[in-house]
Amino acid sequence: MKFNHKYLSLLTIIIIFSIWFGITGDGFALVRKFIFPSPRQVFEAILRISDIIPLDILYTLSRLIVGFFLGSVLGVTLGLLMSYSKIINSIFDPIVESIRPVPVIAMIPFLIMWFGIGEIGKLVLITLGVFAIIVVSTLEAVKNVPKIYVRAAKTLGANDNQIFRSIIIPGMIPGIVGPLRVATALSFTLVVAAEFMGAQQGVGYRIMEARRLFVTDVILLNVIIITILAGIADRLVRYITDYLTRWSERK
Repeated sequence: MKFNHKYLSLLTIIIIFSIWFGITGDGFALVRKFIFPSPRQVFEAILRISDIIPLDILYTLSRLIVGFFLGSVLGVTLGLLMSYSKIINSIFDPIVESIRPVPVIAMIPFLIMWFGIGEIGKLVLITLGVFAIIVVSTLEAVKNVPKIYVRAAKTLGANDNQIFRSIIIPGMIPGIVGPLRVATALSFTLVVAAEFMGAQQGVGYRIMEARRLFVTDVILLNVIIITILAGIADRLVRYITDYLTRWSERK
């Protein structure tokens, strides 16, 4: 009988929850409740702020989705253009290489000065972070498309445009699956950082507000919410990319 490895994941979750329960006030109280809240405290926090949690999630996800979409589309588009045209590559390569090593969070002071604390600055922060990952990953994915496919297409009489549309673009998709997952995770980090910039709604704003008031159960609750949302988003990206690359030999 084959063992279902999904049970191991469930077991890991149970162990983590048991440790959390045991070291906090619900168990042996090894840590003070204001340092690390117990499961009961987090549940009480859910009841206390249940009316604002859905709205916070809505604001956070709306910012994240728009920023991730813009960053992905711009990154893939520019990456494909740079791989297709040596002129475009020569123009944009210095720009891409100069912004790629810079932690985008370091740009927050400038974004506040340029765009204020409104929505534009938050979207620009997320878009830049995703763009920096996707544009480089697209370039590398195009380079890693097996050359034998290109040579076979040329042998059959395909021109450069046909090769690019029919070979390069489909062939590079498996190469950006990993970077897309990394960009998804980074988006959640950036949206929380963006909401630290001066939002009035959102999961990140709620964490900052709770930090100022030292309400640690609300802090942990929102960290858990971000973790769950990030996990769902990662699963969704994996499902979509697995469907798009079902023809490949990815495992």
